[in-house]
Amino acid sequence: MARPIRETPILFGEDGRRFEEKMRNAKCTVTPEQYAVMYSHYKSVLASLERGEAARKARMAQKAGVLAK
Repeated sequence: MARPIRETPILFGEDGRRFEEKMRNAKCTVTPEQYAVMYSHYKSVLASLERGEAARKARMAQKAGVLAK
């Protein structure tokens, strides 16, 4: 059985102000070259999922055809 997830703490006072300031000034640390590599990996995984889904549908259709005969 899974353990319950604790509530997210609420930051007050100086901690809250410091966190809010960090979030406002957060910068993306990914370079355009890294982004291009991550995007190409994403596209290849997506294509693999699509091929797997097409194969699964073909197997299901083949099973349905065998059962219908």
